[in-house]
Amino acid sequence: MYRSRLVAGAVVGAAGLAILSGCSLPQGPPGTVVDKERKWSSATKANAFYLTVRKANGRRTTFQVHVSDYDRCRQGDRYPECAHR
Repeated sequence: MYRSRLVAGAVVGAAGLAILSGCSLPQGPPGTVVDKERKWSSATKANAFYLTVRKANGRRTTFQVHVSDYDRCRQGDRYPECAHR
């Protein structure tokens, strides 16, 4: 029990450090937003935010984004333009 709490604390600490150090997610491909998803991780007690876009060739790509991009972009919007409003 104690060990699992220690590991969970280390994971949360590392995630916090990465955020504070300016760690950024790679930008996804340009396209039209067709889906949004929020996934809860019980291990880190945090949400991960994803957008799915349809690219010019018709293929769909799902990628992780920051919560601010998730909030700004709606279905039908053009990514990455919607992330910079």
